[in-house]
Amino acid sequence: MEYVIKELLHPEEDDEANFIYSELDSQRRETRRVELYPNGLWFAYGDEHGREEALSADPFPEDVRTLNVPGEVSARTIAPGVFREVWDQAAERPDGFLGMFF
Repeated sequence: MEYVIKELLHPEEDDEANFIYSELDSQRRETRRVELYPNGLWFAYGDEHGREEALSADPFPEDVRTLNVPGEVSARTIAPGVFREVWDQAAERPDGFLGMFF
C-alpha cells in the first residue's frame, strides 16, 4: 500500500475538498479516501464507509508529484500512520452534511 495527500492550495468553494488523503493498492488504485473540506466536514470512502463508486477508477501515476500544479495543487506520499490517523478521525466525525444530524 502507498498513501498520498493531495492539497488544493486555493479551493474555489466550500464544496471543494482542500485535502484529499488516498490509500493506493499495488495497482495504484484508490482503496480508501478521506476528503477534508474548508468548512470542517469530512467524507470517507471505501472499506467500512462503503461508497466505493466514489473512489477514483484511474490509477495514480508512479510519481505522484506529477499531479502537482504550482500554486494550485500539491501532492506527495505520506506515511501509513498519517493516513490511519486521518482515517480514524474521519470515523469519529460527522459523515457529510446529513451526518451532522443523525
